[in-house]
Amino acid sequence: MAQITAINNDDDLAAAGARVDELFKANPDILTAGADNPEYIELNAIADLVFAYEDLHCPMEEPTPAARVQGSMDALGLTEDDLLPAIGSREVVDAVLAGRREVTPAMAAALYELLGIDVRDLLPAGAATPSAGRV
Repeated sequence: MAQITAINNDDDLAAAGARVDELFKANPDILTAGADNPEYIELNAIADLVFAYEDLHCPMEEPTPAARVQGSMDALGLTEDDLLPAIGSREVVDAVLAGRREVTPAMAAALYELLGIDVRDLLPAGAATPSAGRV
């Protein structure tokens, strides 16, 4: 097992990524190697350091409700027409997907049923959540 060091900058991050690549090339089945395998332990330690560094230095913004809907549509192979029963007219679907219109509680409940997106991820902060789609 190589010596594990802190990740303090982008160069350290690149070195950690290179080491992860080396570990996978040496043992493609490393993820199933088991918790007592030194390379598996090293991989997990590096991953923890990478996640911690990225959380501090590369924070990701939460996706907008429109992005969540679009991502779920893409994953499920749906089109805007498939949203009509859940959202309403073509104009409203276009406005929601463009982020020009907020999702209402009724729309959120229908989108939960259609796409499986938690209603709290679709509604503005503080909005009343319908009973459907609560997780």
